[in-house]
Amino acid sequence: MTTPSCRLPDTLAQDIEQHAQEVDRFLKGELSPSIMKSRRVPRGIYEQRQNGTYMVRIRVPGGAIGAAQLGTLARVASRYGGDKLHVTTRQDIQIHDVKLEQTPDIMRELFQAGLTSKGGGGNTARNVTACPYAGICPAERFDVTPFVSAVTEYLIGLPGSYNLPRKYKIAFSGCRADCALAQINDLGFIAQVRDGKPGFSVYAGGGMGAESRVGDRMEEWVPAGEVIRIAEAVRRLFDRLGDRRQRRKARLRFAVERIGADAFRGLLRETVQAVTADETPVCEAQPAIAESPDEPPRNPRALLTQVEGLDVLRQRQPGYVAAPFHLPLGQISWKSLTALADMAERYSAEKMLRTTQDQKLLLRFVREADLDALRGEINSVLGPDAVRQTALHSFTACTGAAICRLGLCLSQNAALACADALEKASIEPSALRAMDIRINGCPNACGHHPIGAIGLFGATQRVGERLVPAYRVLLGARRGEAQTRLGEIAGIVPARALPSALTGLMLDFQTGRKNDETFADYFDRKGMGHFQILLERHTTAPSYADDPAFYRDWGKDEDFSLAGRGAGECGAGVFEVIAEDLAAAAKALEPTEKDLDSGEDLFRGLLATVRALLITRGVDSQDPVVVLREFETHFVDAGLVDAGFRGLLARARGYREGWREALAGRREEVRRLLDRIEYLYSTMDADLRFHVREETSATSPSAASAAGTNEASDRGTVELDLRGVACPMNFVKAKLRLEILDVGATLSVLLDDGEPVQNVPASFRNEGQEVLEISALDGGHWRVVIRKTT
Repeated sequence: MTTPSCRLPDTLAQDIEQHAQEVDRFLKGELSPSIMKSRRVPRGIYEQRQNGTYMVRIRVPGGAIGAAQLGTLARVASRYGGDKLHVTTRQDIQIHDVKLEQTPDIMRELFQAGLTSKGGGGNTARNVTACPYAGICPAERFDVTPFVSAVTEYLIGLPGSYNLPRKYKIAFSGCRADCALAQINDLGFIAQVRDGKPGFSVYAGGGMGAESRVGDRMEEWVPAGEVIRIAEAVRRLFDRLGDRRQRRKARLRFAVERIGADAFRGLLRETVQAVTADETPVCEAQPAIAESPDEPPRNPRALLTQVEGLDVLRQRQPGYVAAPFHLPLGQISWKSLTALADMAERYSAEKMLRTTQDQKLLLRFVREADLDALRGEINSVLGPDAVRQTALHSFTACTGAAICRLGLCLSQNAALACADALEKASIEPSALRAMDIRINGCPNACGHHPIGAIGLFGATQRVGERLVPAYRVLLGARRGEAQTRLGEIAGIVPARALPSALTGLMLDFQTGRKNDETFADYFDRKGMGHFQILLERHTTAPSYADDPAFYRDWGKDEDFSLAGRGAGECGAGVFEVIAEDLAAAAKALEPTEKDLDSGEDLFRGLLATVRALLITRGVDSQDPVVVLREFETHFVDAGLVDAGFRGLLARARGYREGWREALAGRREEVRRLLDRIEYLYSTMDADLRFHVREETSATSPSAASAAGTNEASDRGTVELDLRGVACPMNFVKAKLRLEILDVGATLSVLLDDGEPVQNVPASFRNEGQEVLEISALDGGHWRVVIRKTT
């Protein structure tokens, strides 16, 4: 039995005291919100959607946490946080609803227990993950736990781990099943044995998010002791090659994609040599090699068997089992966690629990003779659903828009609605056990939607001038070394139609699967087209007049909007609206059986193309006349789009006025314009600026604004009337106007009551600008005065 332990460096204690000083200065107004954010986020402290409340994310290396540590975590949560804690897909544990001034004491108490939130967020080396069955799985080659501890101890004490281009994620798997998803991390290790010696195959450049990617194999086998040196070499390469200018392209996977896997492999080998010359340590762990491991399972859940009414894994250690406890969407109360800590102390020979990537808690090294007593205690603490298969336990979900300021949709509410529908449809436990549904509230992948058997991520649909909360559905994912593939988009479904759509997919799988077929195997046999037909009738939202509920998210009585996000978070909503228009343009330009140059398809595709990026310039209109005119002003006149497209825009106006042949033979020209818009979008940063490689002819003030420069400027106070403009467009318009002002100038913005006055000032504070005044006006309107500080 390997008892994991990670020694925390003394420098973390000093860092906590520095954080305490910075919090004090911030509360006194001596530190700006943007500076405070840059300091707290790398320490794992995130602001929640509810103003004034924060989340603290605690690292749990390899998911291994001792009973005493769990007890401390429960006590800290009871004293400072809300009722619930959250187990994440990266095996961290989050405490929610804390006050910023409480965070230094939280961090001190955690540190005394050997826990830390440092590196829990931001552009840092994040929690190192591992298969939760490491050390007990009948199929593993050897226990990877000591290597997780070694890499964690090295990186957590390294100053260079906390100022990277973006997050740096590492994972270890013990067999070809790759339960830890090593191939979809920035750096991944999968255990291998060669000539009786432990080692790893090495993968780099993987990751999940808006543009997910399976990593490339860099080495077939390296000695196990080299893991620290490889982790340090990749960190150095990432620090050097990562794109710090474009946040959306900053992850390591984009660097690997840009230079190619072969070139990166060559650089990695060179850097490992340099790291070795610098006397970076080797890992001294000497794991026991499994003599005859079982064949890795196609579905890790297939390893579970029923004993004494509990789903358990029979460990490779005779007489011992491991029992997973299902947590509803990763949530557990501090009272229940206190009781589980006590059970781990009494029932587990290693006196620990492990968090899992599907948001469960795993109690290991339990004697089979104790299972009956354990089941009784679990039933009284967590309820019978914690140890039996239910529809909800097939779901993994992020916290969603209820808490996260990046969330578009209420993913946890949607998961509850879908699970309820599946229960009512009487889906069999065997089908549920074979299913893995992963749901995320936005295109980021905290809920691991790209690798779910069914993956869902929050999106929006346009119906006229209104937005509908929706989910894009991904199918076809598969995991396993040399077999991993990511799900592909099968369609988009309004949030309110999601329960019926998932029920249809599950009933089809239940009736059509053969023997113990996995969903990935079933998907391969049936093909994407089969599932697109099943989804098709669920993809369209009715009009607002016919069913206004479709325009409200699950658990909400008010209409859906993109309000309530901070500066970067507003940008996330803007990105989603852009993606919706680009997808509509691409679909309209797809070849069909009818006339390939039919004017209606080309006009719709062209209109969606030119409208896509107008939102970044403060224009959000469905009127073709306005869209075409504003596009020419902000993009053609600005030199961002070639002037040769003016003729195409003129033809579009002619088509709208009745010239039916105006767009005949112009499909490729529209396609080239869409390519240009997609290129501009790929260069856009979180501040909605384009970073084009070629020289532009931007000479006018509008060109300067479109290109993201500050050539035009104003001094003094400028007034901007945004009454009647909804979120997030009011923020976008105000942000664009502020950009061309000098530092020190002030912008006076007139806003409506409600979400506009709540969110626009908060967004500017999050960007580090100074809000000087928020005052009520007659007629239910507000004046917000902002001073430009950066």
